Amino acid sequence: MSSKRYILSLTLAIVALIGAGQAHAAHNADVTTINPPTDGGKYINVYQSDTLPQWGFNAGGYIDYGYEPLEFADAAGNRRRGIVDDLIMANIFGAIGWTDWWSTGVNIPFAIWESFINPVVAAPTKQNFYGKLGDVRLESKFRILDIERYHMGLSVIPFFYFPTGREQSYLGNDMWSPGGIIAFDADIKNRVFLALNVGYRYYAETRYDPNNTNAVIDDTLILNGGINVRINDSWAVLGEVLSEGVIKSYWQNQLQNPAEFLIGGRWTPQTRAKGLNVTLAGGRGITTGIGSPDFRVLVGVNYRRAEVGPPPPVEVAAAVEEKIVITQKIHFEFARANIRPVSYPILDDVAYLLQRNPQIGLVRVEGHTDWIGSDAANQRLSERRANAVRDYLVRKGIAPNRLQAVGYGETRPVADNNSVQGRARNRRTEFTVVQVAPY
Repeated sequence: MSSKRYILSLTLAIVALIGAGQAHAAHNADVTTINPPTDGGKYINVYQSDTLPQWGFNAGGYIDYGYEPLEFADAAGNRRRGIVDDLIMANIFGAIGWTDWWSTGVNIPFAIWESFINPVVAAPTKQNFYGKLGDVRLESKFRILDIERYHMGLSVIPFFYFPTGREQSYLGNDMWSPGGIIAFDADIKNRVFLALNVGYRYYAETRYDPNNTNAVIDDTLILNGGINVRINDSWAVLGEVLSEGVIKSYWQNQLQNPAEFLIGGRWTPQTRAKGLNVTLAGGRGITTGIGSPDFRVLVGVNYRRAEVGPPPPVEVAAAVEEKIVITQKIHFEFARANIRPVSYPILDDVAYLLQRNPQIGLVRVEGHTDWIGSDAANQRLSERRANAVRDYLVRKGIAPNRLQAVGYGETRPVADNNSVQGRARNRRTEFTVVQVAPY
């Protein structure tokens, strides 16, 4: 058999298997309610607004155990027997930043162990399933408002669920399911962080249990909230409330409105493996909706590389006769005036220097560019970047009247603009001391 014919035969066999699976498949409810953000962040199941920087990445995994997330009950809500009594789920996820405001990621859930009692069998017996896939999620995040600049952030996260889960045992819906979330968050003195997610998810309307008028899958409203309290650089306390209910019966039907809470702690080492964190949390269902467990425990490990290359040691020296000299470059987003997080430690040291030297009365923050682009565009960009640095230092406690922002565009090169290295040197921020108070 030729290789081409072999490939064709294999393709037809795969198509036949998929078709056979679809022929027996039916839309169903899904008990997997933990859906972590693929780009990590400050929360477990709640999105923050901040995105990964360009070529930054995130990789992690959560394992959670839910006890009795789905039960068979009578009309009064009393348990008659279980359907899904035990569920250990793993979520493996990762994301990459394409720009400083856009990232893409994927989450792959699978059941490590599920104890399942089929509700449609006359004489049901408990079955154990291992390693069954859930519905894979693909998502992107687009940052609109930068929390690092405004202490409030906003982003939009469109997503898409693929019908890869085992719907027969309530590990997927067997439907293509798109949706989106708006993530709003706030930073209170770099100590308390709050987040609110509001979202919509499309489902094909389906009655998955003909004997229960409430057993309906349809479009849902997602409402999640989270808090992260930073105890110190290494430890934080987390709290979250999660819900996703069918919109048309949102306030009337608990079965279609699963909700739960999680409380936990997170450890982030500050020496080696910076960017790594370990999370331990627990919680339980608030409603009796599908997927809300009697209790849940969760453990996770995540590594978020939010800096492209390790930041160099910060060295700042005061030469009050001429300039405040810094040996590192202030990094901005490409063709924009947003400061990249890798440069925050440098500017923090500049602010500290100004606070320790009140005799420095006025400092001129100077923005410079290379010669790529028009003169007018470079002039505007240099002014915006100088003002961005000035605004950052003001937020760090430096009096506005001690800082003057000036953009010089491409008019003051310090190296040859014809070389890559020279242009890199010309794209710079300088701090010139204009006024020194007498001792």
